[in-house]
Amino acid sequence: MTADELEWLRGLDFGPSRIPKLDALATVVPNGAEQDPAIVAAHKRSGFSRWFPVEGGHRVLFLYEGGEYDSSRFKVEPKAWDHETCKACRTHIPALTLCWVTQRGTYVVLCEACHNEVSTGHA
Repeated sequence: MTADELEWLRGLDFGPSRIPKLDALATVVPNGAEQDPAIVAAHKRSGFSRWFPVEGGHRVLFLYEGGEYDSSRFKVEPKAWDHETCKACRTHIPALTLCWVTQRGTYVVLCEACHNEVSTGHA
């Protein structure tokens, strides 16, 4: 991570967490339809998405924490949100693995190695 990123991360308050598998809204977005209003709205509502290439487009997951959704466009996939991604090194953090999340403000997730670097200055 850069010196600026390290300085920014050191200004945040982290606590330990083990994030469970969570439900996701799933759909397929054809190539060229990434700005479809339903897709944009789902991303805005969730704040998180994951895009997996498939033939002709992407299989897309949006973190789903309840509420109304267009069942003609999306389906709920129980526990499909099965990992987080470290903000610093981009490694996948499997569900229920110890990680570190901000206690308030901007949501940031760090793997244990990056949290160690942020908190102690050693990788």
